[in-house]
Amino acid sequence: MTDCHECDGPAGALALPPDAALAPRWQALPLRALVPFEAAARLASFQAAARELRLTPSAVSHQIIGLERALGVALFTRIGRGIALTTRGAHYAAKIHHVLSLFDDATRALVRDGQPDVVAIHTPPSIASKWLLPLLPAFRAAHPGIEVRLTAAPSRAGLRWDTTDLAIQYAQAPAPASDAVALLDETIQPMCSPQVLRRRPIRDDADLQGHVLIHSDDNAVTWQDWFASRNLAGRAPHDRIRIDPSHVAIEAAARGLGVVLESDVLARDELASGRLVAPLPGHAVRRRSYRLAWEPGRAVAGSAALLRDWLVAAAGRDAPAAPPGRVPPVLARRSTRRRA
Repeated sequence: MTDCHECDGPAGALALPPDAALAPRWQALPLRALVPFEAAARLASFQAAARELRLTPSAVSHQIIGLERALGVALFTRIGRGIALTTRGAHYAAKIHHVLSLFDDATRALVRDGQPDVVAIHTPPSIASKWLLPLLPAFRAAHPGIEVRLTAAPSRAGLRWDTTDLAIQYAQAPAPASDAVALLDETIQPMCSPQVLRRRPIRDDADLQGHVLIHSDDNAVTWQDWFASRNLAGRAPHDRIRIDPSHVAIEAAARGLGVVLESDVLARDELASGRLVAPLPGHAVRRRSYRLAWEPGRAVAGSAALLRDWLVAAAGRDAPAAPPGRVPPVLARRSTRRRA
């Protein structure tokens, strides 16, 4: 039998490093419980973790209780029906999040090895149609090796960060520097076709009530908000037509169906071509609207970072020189509406 330079003890047994005695500690842990623990710690809720992982809250709770018993450490304190991390639990959660992120990065790299370089982006349909799609040919020409996979959905409900690298979101709140960046500001104002204006001029806000107004359910600013902000609430009712989503409402206005209250970001091409005009530019409302987000707690790298930086630069080129105007309070309160 030859000498085994890597053995210590019986032939064939590997020589273990000095800290090998720790191995049984983690091997005895219920490793499956680390995923619901990380989710519950990150979301501060068993129920939210259960929804994200498609488990029941009871299953999440039982797995975390099993993890606490195996560790001999309380990771959460129960406060009424809520939870909060203990001090030791918070330290553990930060390290487990880092480890699971490394595992996820390694898995993504392995799966994508030899596959096309893909960046998946999630966006509302109107901003996809009116702003993002016109930009993609230039990005593809500059970076032909990157495949962009676009999902256009009117809500964040279908957004899953395990299959999405970037997301354009409609949000009035400032972007957290760690997981989002401000992308686009927009100007909201009435718009119509030149033919509509020739038939019945619009010289001030009150003239709008003599026109058919196009309403959209998901607009950040509604006609009701607009009239209230101009102290025109309670005037005679106007003719209306309801059309969704926004890019379809814009096309309807360009075809002469009525006056739409919309964003210059979404109606850029129609305004530039003259298919739409803005009869009341002095009453335009400037507001922060779109941000570019990525998975909280994860750094953006590789092709996703390249696309992110390219879109931010493109948005900067599109930005008008005029500074943002003041948002009337009645309009600012509508910041939670989603944009289709």
